[in-house]
Amino acid sequence: MTRTTLLKLFRLPALAPPRPRRAESVFRRRRSAASALLVGVVGVLVIHAAALVLMETAFPQLRDPEYGRRASALRARLAEHPGRPLVLVVGSSRTCMGLSPAAWEQSRPGGADDPLLFNMGLVGGGPVIELLALRRAYADGFRPDVVVLEFWPPFLREDGPFHEPDRIDHARLFPADEPLVQAYFPKPEETEAKMRRDRFFPLYETRHRLLAQIAPRWQPWDRRMDLAWGNLDGWGWLPGLDEHPPRPDERVKRLAHCEPIYRGQFEGYSVHPLADRALRESVALARAKGSKVALAYFPEATEFRGWMPADAERRAQEYLATLRRELDLPLIDARTWMPDDLLVDGFHLSKHGAGEFTRKFGPVAAALLAGERK
Repeated sequence: MTRTTLLKLFRLPALAPPRPRRAESVFRRRRSAASALLVGVVGVLVIHAAALVLMETAFPQLRDPEYGRRASALRARLAEHPGRPLVLVVGSSRTCMGLSPAAWEQSRPGGADDPLLFNMGLVGGGPVIELLALRRAYADGFRPDVVVLEFWPPFLREDGPFHEPDRIDHARLFPADEPLVQAYFPKPEETEAKMRRDRFFPLYETRHRLLAQIAPRWQPWDRRMDLAWGNLDGWGWLPGLDEHPPRPDERVKRLAHCEPIYRGQFEGYSVHPLADRALRESVALARAKGSKVALAYFPEATEFRGWMPADAERRAQEYLATLRRELDLPLIDARTWMPDDLLVDGFHLSKHGAGEFTRKFGPVAAALLAGERK
């Protein structure tokens, strides 16, 4: 067999060996693709790990901006006013919108021992969320001289659709919150599993909250998540509606919207054991940390008080009296402090109303520091 025949038989393998070259090229491409994929996966994991560290250490506001921004602001205020006694006010959106410490700063006597008011309210906060905020505050190193807990009968109901833990988004919870989850959530194991998943993929699980902090206008108005923290001032105050002078026509519409909601909440009303337990735990925690404790009943309009049936009013007042007697708690009863037109929906103060209210609240807080009871 001649070389020519041999070459023809093997289709010129000696001159043009394409198969080995193609195989080598394919191998190189596959190896390059695998390397790129590995780098991408590692990069994603590193980014998620970095995000997790930032969210749970240096920048907690990324995971829970409503609390985290307040905590950062409180550190700044304490640094600006060293030595002044801290009065930390914890509560719901009524607290968030109702207490404007900046108004107190403008009207306080000016002494070194004037109370340093700070608003640590959280929207939707009943006794369980109040306890969550208070636990975090102490864990973050804050040591208030006085803790004021908002008392509001509607949020003492915890049955059915009023169950407070259902209002707590698991994506805003930190590992340090797990004892509260175990104690107060109906299915703590499920919530903790979601929390672990959140920590494994922090950017994905908190993407909506992160977007709300980076580009809030990209979210549809009815899905905006930053309404509870976007306008916070440096004292933890969330300004309410700017209605000064009041707008009676708009107020009537808001009252009409809210009335059936709260009348329904007062039907078959009772104070739930879960709410009672959380309130008592908050008081015990604050006292164990060396803080004085008081309750505050924030203002309500005449209309709102009229939505509460006599039986519900009686139950709430009896519970309040029992709580105060058993725990020796002073009460700031501000329920009727403000005129109706400053309560824009019957139970939230306007911007102007918050300033007027806080200027009355400050001296009462000073009296609490001095040991005077109300």
